[in-house]
Amino acid sequence: MKESKDENLFPSDVEDDNGESANLHRPFERMRNIYDKLMMLEYNKDFIQLVKIRPIHSLYFMIATNPGEQFFNFATISAWLLRKCGRSIDMPQESDDPNTVISSILANVRNMGGILDFPPSKVKSGCGEEVVATLDFLTDKAIVAAQVHWEDPVFPVEDDIIVEEEDDEPELNLEKVEEAMDEYYSSEDDEIDSAWVQPMSSNQNSNQAGNRTEHLQIMKSETDTEQWRMEVERVLPQLKITIKTDSQDWRWRQDQMKSYTSEITDILGQMEKPLDRLITDATGIADKVANREKHLNSQFASQLEQLSQTQATITKLKESHRQQSNEVATRNKELAHLGDELDETRRQLDDRGSIMADGAPVVAVRKALSSLKKELGDMEVEIGVMEHCVLKSLVQEQMILRDKSKNF
Repeated sequence: MKESKDENLFPSDVEDDNGESANLHRPFERMRNIYDKLMMLEYNKDFIQLVKIRPIHSLYFMIATNPGEQFFNFATISAWLLRKCGRSIDMPQESDDPNTVISSILANVRNMGGILDFPPSKVKSGCGEEVVATLDFLTDKAIVAAQVHWEDPVFPVEDDIIVEEEDDEPELNLEKVEEAMDEYYSSEDDEIDSAWVQPMSSNQNSNQAGNRTEHLQIMKSETDTEQWRMEVERVLPQLKITIKTDSQDWRWRQDQMKSYTSEITDILGQMEKPLDRLITDATGIADKVANREKHLNSQFASQLEQLSQTQATITKLKESHRQQSNEVATRNKELAHLGDELDETRRQLDDRGSIMADGAPVVAVRKALSSLKKELGDMEVEIGVMEHCVLKSLVQEQMILRDKSKNF
């Protein structure tokens, strides 16, 4: 048995031929299965000795008898099953808060993978489908945790007398047997009891007759007819006649078809009136709904027309608002661009104004003129020095030339 991660406590039921009646009886079947699984988990030995309460019956949680007792039994059995599954939970006491007990049990069920499709208040009554569904889930988990194994069934040997059929005659014709018994009891000679039996074999009667041919003998009985009849009536109920039915026999199929036909006819007879009533009610309700719809349409025709016109106007206004919003967005972009250009122009004007108002350029010009004058003075000094050097060299050359002329 494999565990599933998410298990719904209310599995989807497939309806059979009986429709809703099968779904109504299915919780009772689940409760019987729960009782059987509790017996497999040794409910009478383990749980009863632990809690010291009266044992429940197979339909205990489907019939409302005592809500307080049923809720306490449900809580204690659930806690015991959770312990069987390896969960750590305290056994509930009668003085505990019911809401706390329910929330603890349902929280453990959710942690084990159960899907709860009902509110916790549904299990406060201690009976119903929700309680049965919760116990069914917990018993399945407990059986898996306990590793319960099933052995092969052992069929008891019946000591009753069974009339076996021969291979040559697979079917026993009871009508012929009854006719033979009627003929036997209706015979005129009731005083003389006689029966035709097969003769003994040649080996058995060789000493008496020495005849090997088979023949019939008449045996006279001294048994009373009334006693024989009473003995037959006494033994007859104890006899078991086994008749093998052949599924390929057309007679059996015909009888089965007749029985099915009669059952279907009975069911149709029972369902015809409710179905006709249901059709009549549905037709009446449909007519009422149609008339009501017509009345509402006629009563609110002007309002509906006004609503449609208002909706059309709203649609046009929304389209106009969208276009205007786009235009506003475009104008905002242009405005932002113009604002940037204006800021740049302002910055340039501020720079020019600051330059015109400030004397820094004049000071710079004066500094440049003073530096030029200094450079001119330096250049004049260098020119004078160079002229002096040139003049000196010319004088020296003349003196040298004069000295040379004197020497000659």
